[in-house]
Amino acid sequence: MTDWVFAPLGWLFAHYRNLRDWVGRMLLVTGKHFYVLLAVTCLLAGGWDQFVHPFSSSLSNASFDWLMQHRPIPYVADPAIVVLDIDETSLAEMSARYGRWPWPREVLAQVAANLESHGAQAVVFDILFADPDTRNPESEAAFDRFVKNSRVSFFPILRLNPHNDSASEITLSMLNFASPDPSERAAKLQPARTIALLPPYFKSIYDSSRMGTHNAYPDTDNVVRWHQNYEALAGYRIPSLPYRMAEALHWPLPEHPRSLFNWPRGATPYTTISFVKALQATQGGNDGFFAAFAGKIVLIGSTAPSLNDIKATPVDKLHPGIYVLATGIDNTRHGSFLRPLHPLLIWLVELLLLVPSAYMFVHTELSQITARGFVVIPTALLGISLLSVSVSNLLADLSVPIAIVLTYFTIATVFEKQQANFVFGIGVFAPSAAEKATQLQIACLPGSFTRHRVLELLERCKEPIKLWRPTELGLGSHWVAQGWVLWRWAPCEASGDTGSQATTIDGVTLPWINVQAADSDNTFSVARAVSRAAEGTLG
Repeated sequence: MTDWVFAPLGWLFAHYRNLRDWVGRMLLVTGKHFYVLLAVTCLLAGGWDQFVHPFSSSLSNASFDWLMQHRPIPYVADPAIVVLDIDETSLAEMSARYGRWPWPREVLAQVAANLESHGAQAVVFDILFADPDTRNPESEAAFDRFVKNSRVSFFPILRLNPHNDSASEITLSMLNFASPDPSERAAKLQPARTIALLPPYFKSIYDSSRMGTHNAYPDTDNVVRWHQNYEALAGYRIPSLPYRMAEALHWPLPEHPRSLFNWPRGATPYTTISFVKALQATQGGNDGFFAAFAGKIVLIGSTAPSLNDIKATPVDKLHPGIYVLATGIDNTRHGSFLRPLHPLLIWLVELLLLVPSAYMFVHTELSQITARGFVVIPTALLGISLLSVSVSNLLADLSVPIAIVLTYFTIATVFEKQQANFVFGIGVFAPSAAEKATQLQIACLPGSFTRHRVLELLERCKEPIKLWRPTELGLGSHWVAQGWVLWRWAPCEASGDTGSQATTIDGVTLPWINVQAADSDNTFSVARAVSRAAEGTLG
């Protein structure tokens, strides 16, 4: 597949034979050192990626998204979380009486009060109440009374761009739902520090302190993968809505400012009921309908596309925001956010893969076997990643080790192939037309010679002596067992001699047997010449 890349090099070598032979010998000289140096380079690159700065987040993001979509055992959504959906059906059926969205807030208060009275564990609004409804003052008063009487309702606050903090008049000391960060010293608290928030219009909501931010923070590719549990600011923790619920309902608190979502799959991962049904049950006095919500965490929000609360997530590019919030509450309640594998462990995986890979390439007999079955390594790593997110909350994302090892094997295999091409006189290292016009000569070395010693002889020899691959010429494995078959195109001074010549390399004498150029491609002629050479060497 890479032959076309080296085609210009082949043209260059055909015209400059000395350069061809020099490059080939350098391949032999640097062979083992190259594989070790390449492994060290890949290992350092992997360390830089893990501990200093990632080369590219796109690989990890794509790998995470793929794992969330294809893991054989997906995360099971909490059945206790229910969404009352202000869907398109609700908007259409209620438009005749209440007009377009937003509806009078008394409508929301009636349903929420019924949920609480029937034992709902929490009622969570995914609706901002930042502005007054001046057209319905009585409805506003009814909603305010509901909030004052409520004990388990929770409300969102919108965190505005931090660049606007200096222009805000809201200080951290005014946020009764925020708390000092226990990991910070009291001396670092800055209660006068301002923060840009969109506060609730109702004082009753503020007085309840059951508030938290509900911002979804996407990555650079606009896909939401991380949940911000709290924002650390000037010695305070500004909680998200799920984090504030954990504080109020005595769930375990997440330890870190942000966590990786553990996404359930499906278009509607959580039990979803049209809001209009809940309103009809309220107005019809249907207590049986609300009895099913006892002990549930009920979210009131919208999946309607017309309300434009749509996020891109790993499991759905058009994911309603209400399900993002539901997943955050679910993961917080059960402590089921994904825990990425520690960078040191990922780097150790790279080390454990690169060291034996380098060892196998240094011992070329092993590398040739391993390269053919190399697909097993990334497949096994991928299987480990899938297993980790299927049976646990541990995310063993091994995409970077896979990429590192793939890079190593790709470069090492290309290098090994070109090294072999020089040894065998094929590919870009094939003889030129002028060489093929001279005499073909055959010699043999005993089978007692190791491959390493044969390659050393070829490396030290200044003339282009090549190693023949008997099985590829049809000579069979017989010659592989007996000895090493060498060949060359006779040097110019010997090209007219039809007898035999000899070459001595480090005390090893190679007796050359001539083969007629016209018969150089004839397997039987080559076989007879090899037999003669072998008899002279081994006899």
